Amino acid sequence: MWYEILPTLAVFGTFLAIPCYAPWVVNMAVRGKPVHRTAMDPEDRKLTMRDERLTGHMYKMNGLESIPDPK
Repeated sequence: MWYEILPTLAVFGTFLAIPCYAPWVVNMAVRGKPVHRTAMDPEDRKLTMRDERLTGHMYKMNGLESIPDPK
């Protein structure tokens, strides 16, 4: 009957959904955010962390005027 395909469909559907949702789960576990800006180079990663530290958001960038002067 047609319903004999349902267990196989569930298994294949699960395996096809894993690559779609795994990055979201891993990012939530590691970074605490569902999506992160890609930074392939260590320098880009450092700049991303600087933007997040200065502005509170990794996508909002400010210029040199937002960096506090050392005392």
